[in-house]
Amino acid sequence: MRHKAMLASVFAALLALRESASAEEIVKKHSGVIVAIADDAGTFVLAEVGPWQVRNGATVITYRTITLMPETQFAMMGRADDASSGFPGDFVEVVLGPEAVYLNDFVTAECRQEGKRLLALKITVAELAAEAESGEETLR
Repeated sequence: MRHKAMLASVFAALLALRESASAEEIVKKHSGVIVAIADDAGTFVLAEVGPWQVRNGATVITYRTITLMPETQFAMMGRADDASSGFPGDFVEVVLGPEAVYLNDFVTAECRQEGKRLLALKITVAELAAEAESGEETLR
């Protein structure tokens, strides 16, 4: 009988942990290159490499469809010679609008998962060495 009571208390504790974990918002980061943008710019496809895997001699790429929301934030991360930290070449973040995010940009998407959907909370673009070509498709 004592064994059943102990098992019941362990089960109850596990249920409580599960409920508290699901109540918290879990944010996951996905990094890669934007390889497609929907016509309505409401979603985009990210080609992500990682964790590093090779199959049949080729790097495994995971394609993730990410949905933008009205509250999605956009930023660019890059180095600045005159960073506010006082360290030349330190990383700084600059706020962007969705119109400044292009096809083929390398981004990190901070996402909340709802079912199978990834909802973008923040998109951070890595600073590019060269200017983006005009006429490229953007997230608007």
